[in-house]
Amino acid sequence: MRFVSRAGIAALACVSGAAAAMTADADTVAAITADPVIAAERAFAARGQEVSVKEAFQEYSADDGIALTADGVRNVKEFIGSWPDVANAGFIMWGPSMAGIAQSGDLGFTTGPASFNKGARFSQYFTVWKKQADGGWKWLMDQGSTPHAVKSEAAQDVFVVPVSTAAPMEPGAALADLQSAEAVLAGMAATDAAVAERYAAEVRLIGYQPLPVNGLEAARSILAGRAADLRTQHQGGGVSDAGDLGYTYGVATWTQGEKAMRGPYLRVWQRRADGWKVLVENVNPF
Repeated sequence: MRFVSRAGIAALACVSGAAAAMTADADTVAAITADPVIAAERAFAARGQEVSVKEAFQEYSADDGIALTADGVRNVKEFIGSWPDVANAGFIMWGPSMAGIAQSGDLGFTTGPASFNKGARFSQYFTVWKKQADGGWKWLMDQGSTPHAVKSEAAQDVFVVPVSTAAPMEPGAALADLQSAEAVLAGMAATDAAVAERYAAEVRLIGYQPLPVNGLEAARSILAGRAADLRTQHQGGGVSDAGDLGYTYGVATWTQGEKAMRGPYLRVWQRRADGWKVLVENVNPF
């Protein structure tokens, strides 16, 4: 994958616009499967039953992974290394219920329910995965909702988002295009009805309520009812080698009643014929 700053947006705009008009080779798209990403998530979850939370998360995190903390962005290996050493194998149990992968097979995501301490608390997790040089998979970012007492749905069959049929795009141009889409979304008032147009039909929202919100029709009321002062400050992201799948992250601020709230947000986007659409979004307090 490749990363580029906002400074490249204007210079690459013409390239991105031309590429978006074409479609990908049908045979190439048909050959791509999200099975490796799902398998990596399940192996990670299984490892978490064998060793401590700290050990499992260290083992499956990428060297260039990111942790969004109340103190700022940190390298995830260093962040996990600061956790205490506790013999707590099996403390978290989780499994995927939704997944997706890029045309190029190098970037993917999973999300689903998690439970803590033998079902005492529940949440939703959200993970961005990156294929490594050795062919294995490690996660770049791992977020989720605040644990609560409302029991989550069980992870059963995994809904796999179809691979994008948009034509491959040079990664630098694709990331500039994605950053532009992110900026447009950030600039829209939270109560603007047009906000929903930026989300995919199969979108999954996490953190807005105890259980996930699945599908755009169900999400419309959530999106329309977001805090009127919800603001997001974009801090980074990346795209696949095919430029069809990407992620953005940063810090969100809003008010809940009279209380000022602040926390990380993470989005996974897919580029389609009508532009970038949010597939999964997590907004949650620190």
